[in-house]
Amino acid sequence: MFVLRLLSLLVLFCSAACSAVLADEFASEQQMRAAFQTSVRPFVADFCLKCHNADKRESGIRLDQLDGSVPENRLKAWKHIRSQITDESMPPADEAQPAAEQRQATLSWIDAAVKTAQSRPQEFHGSVRRLTVAQYRNTLRDLLKLQEDLTEILPPDAVSKDGFTNQQQSLQLTPLQVEAYFTIAEQALDRCLVDPQKRPEVQTVKMELGRNVNANPLPEALILGANNRLLENADFVVTQPILAKPFDFVPLKMRTTFRFNEGYEGNSTVRGWRDYDSIYHAVFACLRGTPGYPKGRDAESVPGGLLLRPAIPSAEIFGRESTYGPNANFKLSFRELPPHGNFKVTVRAAKYDDGLLLGNQHPVTDAPATVVARAMSAAEVTSSESEFRSRVTIPEAGVYRIDVNPEQPATTETIDGSELKKGLIGTWNFDGAATSRDGGKPLTGELVEGATFVDSPFGKAIHVDGVGGSVRVPRDDSMNVAEGDFTVAAWIRPDDLRQAGLVCLGKYSWTHGWYFDMPNDRGVLRIETVTPANQQNGTVQSRPGLIKANRWQHVAAIVKRADNETRLYVNGYEVARGTVPPANLDNPAVDLHIGRIQDAQVFHGDIDEVHFFRRALRLEELQSLIEPGRRFAKPPKPERPPELQLQLGDRHFSGTLNGPSFLAVRLPQGPLSVVARCSEHAVVERVTFSRLPDGDVLGIQFLEFEQRRLQLGVSLGVRRDCGSTMSPVGTPVEIADTALQDFTFVGAINDFPIARVEDGNDNYLAGVSDLGVRSEFIDGRDMPRLQIQSVQLEGPYYEQWPPKTHANILPLTDNAADTDPATYVSKVIREFATRAFRRPVLPEEERALLKIWQSSFDATGDFQSSIKDALLVVLTSPQFLFLIEDSATADAEDLSSGELASKLSYFLWNTAPDEPLQQLALDGRLYEQLDQQIDRMVASSKFALFSHEFTRQWLSLDKFDVVKIDQQRFPKLTRDVQKQLREEPLHFVSHLMQHNLPVRHLVESDFVVANEVVAGYYDLKHRTNSGFEFVPLQHRTTQLGGLLSQAGLLAGLSDGREANPVKRGAWVARRIVAEPPDDPPPNVPNLDDDLSHLPLREQLERHRNQPGCAKCHEGIDPWGVPFEEFDAAGRFHVVDAALVTSKLPDGTEVAGVAELRQYLANDRIDQVAFSFLKHVATYAIGRQLTYNEIEFLRKNQLEFRETDYRMLDLIRFVIHSDLFLKK
Repeated sequence: MFVLRLLSLLVLFCSAACSAVLADEFASEQQMRAAFQTSVRPFVADFCLKCHNADKRESGIRLDQLDGSVPENRLKAWKHIRSQITDESMPPADEAQPAAEQRQATLSWIDAAVKTAQSRPQEFHGSVRRLTVAQYRNTLRDLLKLQEDLTEILPPDAVSKDGFTNQQQSLQLTPLQVEAYFTIAEQALDRCLVDPQKRPEVQTVKMELGRNVNANPLPEALILGANNRLLENADFVVTQPILAKPFDFVPLKMRTTFRFNEGYEGNSTVRGWRDYDSIYHAVFACLRGTPGYPKGRDAESVPGGLLLRPAIPSAEIFGRESTYGPNANFKLSFRELPPHGNFKVTVRAAKYDDGLLLGNQHPVTDAPATVVARAMSAAEVTSSESEFRSRVTIPEAGVYRIDVNPEQPATTETIDGSELKKGLIGTWNFDGAATSRDGGKPLTGELVEGATFVDSPFGKAIHVDGVGGSVRVPRDDSMNVAEGDFTVAAWIRPDDLRQAGLVCLGKYSWTHGWYFDMPNDRGVLRIETVTPANQQNGTVQSRPGLIKANRWQHVAAIVKRADNETRLYVNGYEVARGTVPPANLDNPAVDLHIGRIQDAQVFHGDIDEVHFFRRALRLEELQSLIEPGRRFAKPPKPERPPELQLQLGDRHFSGTLNGPSFLAVRLPQGPLSVVARCSEHAVVERVTFSRLPDGDVLGIQFLEFEQRRLQLGVSLGVRRDCGSTMSPVGTPVEIADTALQDFTFVGAINDFPIARVEDGNDNYLAGVSDLGVRSEFIDGRDMPRLQIQSVQLEGPYYEQWPPKTHANILPLTDNAADTDPATYVSKVIREFATRAFRRPVLPEEERALLKIWQSSFDATGDFQSSIKDALLVVLTSPQFLFLIEDSATADAEDLSSGELASKLSYFLWNTAPDEPLQQLALDGRLYEQLDQQIDRMVASSKFALFSHEFTRQWLSLDKFDVVKIDQQRFPKLTRDVQKQLREEPLHFVSHLMQHNLPVRHLVESDFVVANEVVAGYYDLKHRTNSGFEFVPLQHRTTQLGGLLSQAGLLAGLSDGREANPVKRGAWVARRIVAEPPDDPPPNVPNLDDDLSHLPLREQLERHRNQPGCAKCHEGIDPWGVPFEEFDAAGRFHVVDAALVTSKLPDGTEVAGVAELRQYLANDRIDQVAFSFLKHVATYAIGRQLTYNEIEFLRKNQLEFRETDYRMLDLIRFVIHSDLFLKK
């Protein structure tokens, strides 16, 4: 824009005399340049060249090269110059201004010059355009029927100014590409053609899964690297079946004998030669992944298969990456894979008839118990003490809530207080005094500072204020436990949990003695002892969570001076055990303190019934101390909730028993066996079945769970010591049925990272590849488990012999190749070249190719190799590598039928025309069938090859691929979510095209096109059950709709941490309204200061005030400000309306993206339609549009306004226009 201002300044002072020679149009180019030389050139010399010349280029601008011509590429600039002059924006206000007649003379010159330029006849010379990498890859695949992708060695295509890679001016051919084309062609032909007389070798390995499915498991334990987690040997069987095939083949058996010098025991490397002889050292069943599944077991072997929960990527749950892969990560690990060709994986699987594990997020209603199962008697069943078995009858089919109630831990010891005075040092019951009773002599204590007597369930107690209070009992010889056993016990009721002493004859800082205390604020109980040398003697400490605030509980330490014989008790239940060695613990220098550590931490709460014995009490005696407060003596809860395994009939369920309500499940009417097992020493007492009534909230959640569809995914890659590098085999398949079915996945082995190992490598772990089989994670909602019964790998995989790749090139004939080889080869070459060239091969081309075959055959005598030589020339010829539109004259000519077929196919399919399209071209009927063919091609699955490629380039989606998202700020935007969000615009635009919807949906729509992952990111996950399939979805919110609120686009237009209004504004200007700012002039200086501390508006204002930036940013920033409602991860967040209010370039004010969408969909819909039309036309013809072509589109698009600018109609318009049909 700075250039335009200078140019407008230059023409403002043109001589008024110029107008006398100007008419509506110059008579000739020479007259136009002459007027420039006499009127404009002097002004340039006088007013511009001192700052804008070859030596001094202010803002990078030179004006000394102007010659008065108006070439095609300057028409747009002159149009802007005219706008500047008309608006009197130039010269600047502080410069001398031209007279009105000078302005008018200049405007007249510009009008005449532009009209002269537009009237120039456009020359047509045909076109030659190289296939893009994507087009070449698609074409090679369709021509050869070869699944393997060989094009990775090709350099990427350059991107044109319009953002496309298929533009003629940017598709160069370099020596590196030529060399790559030869390499790819040779490899492709080698992979396609085989020796049809040689029987193929086929390897098949099958793994069957299920609890105890292997009747003869390998007796030795298997190890496979760090964090080894393999299935139990009895739970899988590996075989090498010989499959039935419609052709003869050689079964290829895996190697099963090995000799290694390096292996593993646990995670330690061990050396020593060892021989192995078993298929189970060649194929492993591995579950290694990120540990800690949040709900239920990640994997479980049951009769009938392996049950898998969704494979949660580690970052989804834990906010960090894990090298070991997802959580629930089943893999078959192979030492040996098929060496080449395609492979086929067959997974026999089903959706398990599962139950919904219940947790805190699930509502539990008061449905009455329908059936209660109680344990059978020992006479009825033989089982372990911890196993619960029962039989019930379900009275009515329906959805039931299953409650499981463990038995409370019992205190099996009897109560015996008959000898409690034996060895008693003292009992302090604090019934109005701090003096002990029942001991050898009264030991009188004093209440210190904040200690007071209060009522308690036992009479009176002391209350310690937590600041300085305690009971101090002077040290007495009777307290000397020396090297002997002792017991200390008390009832306590803490007001809060903190580090504090309970009963102590010692001090912190390793002072000789002992102290019974709470060492922290986590509910821990401890006894710690210190030797006379002030060294640690022995400490026994409980787990956290045992001591509770605001609750009476009995605590005791029974110290026995033997290994692992000191025990801590809470309410009579053992909570810790350890060793206190027989050191002398008596310290005459300390006093007995109750309620604090001497000179240190103070208890806060009530203490009562303190007992101190010079012996270790028996458990029966401890129970007698607890008996007065038995109602308070609740058993401590286990350290963690028990893990429950529940079997209902032949169905298996497992998970954490966080409360009685464990499962919601559908049950049939009739008898049902029940088996339950708990961990953590818990024993099931009863299992309750409660039928959920219709409309019950939990029942509704179960119905949603039951209807979820699983996504079975298969991947292949290299196993590493700390994980795997894997790529998906095809796309995941949906599983909605509980009946076992076979699901197949086919890939080309060389398209995947495969472990390679050099000969002689003696490491047991070297050269292992992983075949992953997963229930793919979608959006985190509960879903049934995947049941896998078997996995079979076959490779190389052939449907027929010779394979299709061979028969497609060399069809089988009745010995024609032997009896008349020249005729056979001529036919092969003619048919292959016709398909490759996308037109009938010319006679001279056929003769040249046949000559190549003959020369090679004469030299080598190898019939098939000689054919390869000829076909290699075809695959590296310009006729194959280029799209050629041949023009005989400089005048516009119609495309030939063959050229139209290719142009149409590479536009709408991004690949070569298929047989029906080519046949119509050969018959000369393609023009008359054009609309029918457009309909057929748009309805084809291959249309996505165009719609996705076009949309990706038009909307600059590659920006999202290179942005590094700040995972700490945006934990929801994980790597897997990013992948799905990137797909959203592709499916959205494709949906609009295929359904011929109005173009306004690009900016404003009442629906999104989303799968479950994308819907979950937009908080719409309960609106769809489509898995990974993208479907239209009503969003019912003002925050979504159209492209402008799609997270993948907006995140790609950020820096990964902060939103970027300039990037977003420039994107809208370029891609949505086709009013792109000029490229920034060179040498524009950066802003000197860090402006991050300034409000957004002030930052943008500083930027706009920078020399050389102002004009461009006036057309960028206003579009970007409304997007401040969306963060760097593309999610909406509420901000002050003032921060998202913007005055757009035409003066319209909008507040936020919702108003911007409405403005574009209503006031600027013509420009939105033009932008789409311009971009799709540019992509369709494969070159930059001329100024006149752009004006043609702008003018003719208006005929579609009445029908709402429907997108497929606009595509049809482009195809039927001369832009597309002429050459």
